Amino acid sequence: MILLICMAVFRKRRLTVIWMFALLLLEIVALNLLIAFNGAASNPFSAVLLIPVVMACVWLPHSAAVAVVGLSIAAQWTQWQFTQFDASHAMLAHAQGMLLGFTITSVLIMTVVFYLRHRLNQQEHQLQALREKQLRNEQLLAIGTAAAQLTHELATPTQAAQWLLEEALEKTQPTPDWLNDLSQQFSRIQNKLEHWRHVTDDVRHQRTVSINALALATEIQHVMQLARPEVAISWRVERQLESVNINADRTLLPALSNVIVNACDAQKQISDAPVVVSIMTQQNGFCIEVRNAGHSDNLNQLGQRLMQSDEGHGAGAVISNATLEKFGGTLRWTHANNEVVTWITLPLSS
Repeated sequence: MILLICMAVFRKRRLTVIWMFALLLLEIVALNLLIAFNGAASNPFSAVLLIPVVMACVWLPHSAAVAVVGLSIAAQWTQWQFTQFDASHAMLAHAQGMLLGFTITSVLIMTVVFYLRHRLNQQEHQLQALREKQLRNEQLLAIGTAAAQLTHELATPTQAAQWLLEEALEKTQPTPDWLNDLSQQFSRIQNKLEHWRHVTDDVRHQRTVSINALALATEIQHVMQLARPEVAISWRVERQLESVNINADRTLLPALSNVIVNACDAQKQISDAPVVVSIMTQQNGFCIEVRNAGHSDNLNQLGQRLMQSDEGHGAGAVISNATLEKFGGTLRWTHANNEVVTWITLPLSS
């Protein structure tokens, strides 16, 4: 009652745990003294002593709540010691039964309330994870929409530039080398745009194909030779990959390559040592382990949400993580022996 009165008086301010603990102890002492001098166990209102126990289990941390329950039980048994000298044998047996019932009831209430609090915390964490996932999906949708719009807008001027180059090639004889090189580069741009249109179409229709794991590893090595030729990479590829396959679409290769590119960029800023990439099968799964020098700040949040930093916002890690989750895979980072270890897993197709 005392705690409820204080909370009503100071409703604009939240009481600290220490204050709530002290007020509950005061209430336990006051109620036990009041009951002890008014019939003790024979008092029909002795059940009111369970109220501080319930309030402690609901509002206090577990350790403080256990302390309140223990002190409340100890106070009740002190009443029995106080009344056993001047009461009959039947009354003492009744008092002892009441105290045993109070002890069992208090422990049961504490157990049930703690279990309910645990379940509520689990549901709250699940809701928080769903909210974060929804926010991440909204961010990815915005990024994907912008990328698709940019691809669409680039298609027309690129095609126009290609026509101009073809006309220049026909009218310029002999054709200079720089014009041939420029035409080849525009052809590569057109091929890339066409590839991304196919990727968008696969994602829209949720089409997946069976990809050979060894062929995927070879493609990753080829992409990294083009993307980061200045960074040394030590490849460790198992030959057993030739006999296993993965169900995915065309977004898998960019997602995996982006993770290794980020590791190469981090390594380049710190050391000239090679990045170690191991591609293997483990526990019925396709696994990629990437080891590079780097720091361990925010590794637990990397890939989960966009983060502001000097290197960027981590959008690539978020997109790669979402892509791997779509295929039932996982992406996580750990720090060990002054190295950042990136661990990618994907289920094998049956």
